[in-house]
Amino acid sequence: MAWTLTRDGIGVWVAVLVAAVCSGCGATTATSPIDSYPFAQTLGQIKVAADPFFTKERARAEFPGGEAFEEGGLLAIQVGIENGTSQTVRANPADFRLVRGDGRSEASLSPQDAFSTVKPPVGWWAVLPILGPSASALRNVDWLKHFESRALKDIPIGPGGSAVGLVYFYFPEADKDLAGTRVAFAVRAESGEERRFDIALAGRRDILGGGVRVDPAAPVSRPPQTQSGGTRIEGAGGGVIIRSPAP
Repeated sequence: MAWTLTRDGIGVWVAVLVAAVCSGCGATTATSPIDSYPFAQTLGQIKVAADPFFTKERARAEFPGGEAFEEGGLLAIQVGIENGTSQTVRANPADFRLVRGDGRSEASLSPQDAFSTVKPPVGWWAVLPILGPSASALRNVDWLKHFESRALKDIPIGPGGSAVGLVYFYFPEADKDLAGTRVAFAVRAESGEERRFDIALAGRRDILGGGVRVDPAAPVSRPPQTQSGGTRIEGAGGGVIIRSPAP
């Protein structure tokens, strides 16, 4: 990937570097109950929900340095799994696929590969004096640590249990619409039974408020009401004719 020094690019990476520095302060990001996720599917008492961090604003709010995701071509999807069966189940993040509207299929990225997609070149970490000699360590440990700790894990989910984590995919910056895109994967029980999930996604980057979440407290915008009345017609001799509307 070719990198160019632009004012916008500098701003993005300064924010990323500051986020990396602050990541060592012990801050944690809360995960939402999966009932609040916008896309979900239930099969055989297993509920799976997906919440894509598609816009720059959403990624920034949910992940330290997430404003770099769009430019770097990275899509993070938070996936929640609730096991309502009597068996232990598991889902391997390596099996997840992002299926586009034209049939293309992208394999999920490991946390390390996802980090490599958006990390700035080595030189960027060294040019900022606030980092000093610890730049390399911050790059390779602090920010990467978030990618690893937030990732969905391939671990057993017992009866009544749940799991939440991020699955990472490549998604080009030039693509502004998630319409027609699906995330597909399997959840497997210890008995060998397999349930295949296929969840349609949506979201826009090219319009204001293109995310899928809606604030219920936000006022509803309504078009102005027009008053129904007669039609005023100027007569040829200077008079006025008022024509009532049809009932």
